[in-house]
Amino acid sequence: MMCEHSQEAASQQGFLAMQFNFVVSTNTGAVRLWEKLGFSIVGRIPEAFQSTDGYVDAFIMHKQLHAI
Repeated sequence: MMCEHSQEAASQQGFLAMQFNFVVSTNTGAVRLWEKLGFSIVGRIPEAFQSTDGYVDAFIMHKQLHAI
């Protein structure tokens, strides 16, 4: 709900896009959620996060908005 609200607020203020700069690649639940909300992976930061499995990549996720 927070993400949907932030997209609506951003659109109302004239923003044309939103970006999340750091989504851990192995957090499949988070990646699926952002994709379900219309975000796409537009970049990858290699070995950006140290997890219990060692260093893993982080994604940059982006969504084009439509100004209201």
